[in-house]
Amino acid sequence: MGPFSFSIMAVLSTWIGGYLILRQKEWAERNLWRVLAFGSGLLLAMTFMHLLPEAWALNAQATGIAVVAAFVALLAVEQFTVVHACGEIGAQCKVHRVGYGALVALFLHSLADGLAIAFSFISSRVLGVAVASAVLAHKFSDGMTLSTLFLNSNHSLRKTLKLVVALSLATPLGVVLGMSAGGWANGTVLATLLGLAAGGFLYISTADILPRIHKSRDLWCWVFLVMGVLVSILLPHP
Repeated sequence: MGPFSFSIMAVLSTWIGGYLILRQKEWAERNLWRVLAFGSGLLLAMTFMHLLPEAWALNAQATGIAVVAAFVALLAVEQFTVVHACGEIGAQCKVHRVGYGALVALFLHSLADGLAIAFSFISSRVLGVAVASAVLAHKFSDGMTLSTLFLNSNHSLRKTLKLVVALSLATPLGVVLGMSAGGWANGTVLATLLGLAAGGFLYISTADILPRIHKSRDLWCWVFLVMGVLVSILLPHP
């Protein structure tokens, strides 16, 4: 399968995760953080075992700068838009309303997933398949998180579904935009793009789930985190 097929599967994965939180709320309350832990382990291992080695081989300095830039940029965006700071199941904090700034940030987050798929396929098909597989797992938990965030912000069930669908479509858009850069993305440019994807994965995999694991001491979160790492090991390497 190519990048566009994976982007459609990512949309479906987001929808399934979002629908599940609406129809199986009790199950989701028990298992959301474990699903997130699996995705976090997958993205964390993907960053260090697949993306960074490929990018460093092209240009180590450009890669390092891009990783730090992406990590800090995502931290700033989420800090000022309150995208992940509150509103998820199990989060003990005041619920914040999701405003337009947060919606833009969520759109950019989904767009970045699509760009990561595209940049990886531009580098090599093997890397593309590995990264896209990790994104699919991440998008499932993304759908669950988005539905929870919108419902806790007092959006109706119908509006929540519409928002999840709309934001999920940013992923194939990111793939289209990223693949259009295939003609000039090489060397230092490709290293920078892969570094940005790696920085995004690194932030996503650590920002939410690791503090939760430290706080809850949930053994199953640890189990699913390790499972995600093991799955990443089994994925094809460039």
